[in-house]
Amino acid sequence: APHFGFAPRAAEGGQPAMAASSSSAISVAKEGDGVAIVTFAKEPVNTMDLSFWKELLVVLESLEADKEIRGLVFQSGLKRSVYTAGLDIKELYRHTTSQERQLEFWTAMSKALIKIYSTPMVTAAAIKGACPAGGCGLALCCDYRVISEDGSMGLNESQLGILVPPYWTELFASVVGNHRAELLLEPGDLVPAARLVPTGLADAVVPSAGDVLPAALAEVRRWLKVPDGGRVKTKQLLRGRLAERWAAGIEEEAAIIWAATCDPVATASLAKVMERLS
Repeated sequence: APHFGFAPRAAEGGQPAMAASSSSAISVAKEGDGVAIVTFAKEPVNTMDLSFWKELLVVLESLEADKEIRGLVFQSGLKRSVYTAGLDIKELYRHTTSQERQLEFWTAMSKALIKIYSTPMVTAAAIKGACPAGGCGLALCCDYRVISEDGSMGLNESQLGILVPPYWTELFASVVGNHRAELLLEPGDLVPAARLVPTGLADAVVPSAGDVLPAALAEVRRWLKVPDGGRVKTKQLLRGRLAERWAAGIEEEAAIIWAATCDPVATASLAKVMERLS
């Protein structure tokens, strides 16, 4: 399926997907110690379309309402070493969607991302392999990110002739700093794992895909040794203002992206990607 990022071919391996219905892209496993593992397993590359974001939002709301769950780890259950290839281009390309559908898509996606960004739960992204565009956006919303040595991360929208979404740009800059954001976002660089920790995009790099989940679980459990009260209030101080503005600006951001994707240069670029991936 077309996607809003490029996921290179990679060797198979990593954590298997947990049980889920045949129509479900997302499954949840509760570890019994207050931690839940959320697995994305939409072969072949975890393309993030409207149904993906709607399902994820329902999962997040359910977990946040579960008083036993205090921490989440998001992992890929794909056969290949890919976290997610990013947003489905069919949800953005003007000839395969409509402005009404695009707004519905952008709203569901943004609500899910804001939920991850602002939840009282401790969140970690256990990233195996490639993590461009939408996958990078989801990972940046987490408290902690660990990635395999064969991985890469970045927001590469500019390579398609599209601006990085405004709140994603602000989120990215809040993690890496404004000037480093300029250096990475304007050329649309995908940063290899070896450079991710110095930039702040990742907090740890582990040797293989099979190491990311144990490392993420260990870090979440370390954080959960701290009482929730002070940790949650501190998180709110750090993230509350952006979360509030982001939630209030979803419709405006959707309109900005719609206008950007309708630009003739961007439309032609997306058409080429659609043709290449079809």
